[in-house]
Amino acid sequence: MSSGDHAGRRPVDTITVTCSIDSRAHEVPDAELAAAARSSDGHYQALCGHMVAAAPMVEPDGQPCLLCTAIVERTEATRRAARQRILG
Repeated sequence: MSSGDHAGRRPVDTITVTCSIDSRAHEVPDAELAAAARSSDGHYQALCGHMVAAAPMVEPDGQPCLLCTAIVERTEATRRAARQRILG
């Protein structure tokens, strides 16, 4: 997943993490996972703002979080449109 192509901003890579509280699969920025790994509490902030309590990774993903999905789709569409404007 990538954020919009705003000046000075880099694309944001995300990892899908299912929350054990709401059973939804949320998109969590990989930088958030790396930062949270140092504190080792198992909670991560998703793109939608939800604080994810990670479910065991051996279980299948839950239903997608609709807000995370909308954010991903919007940023991907923005990026495609910008690329098309540049490339013609």
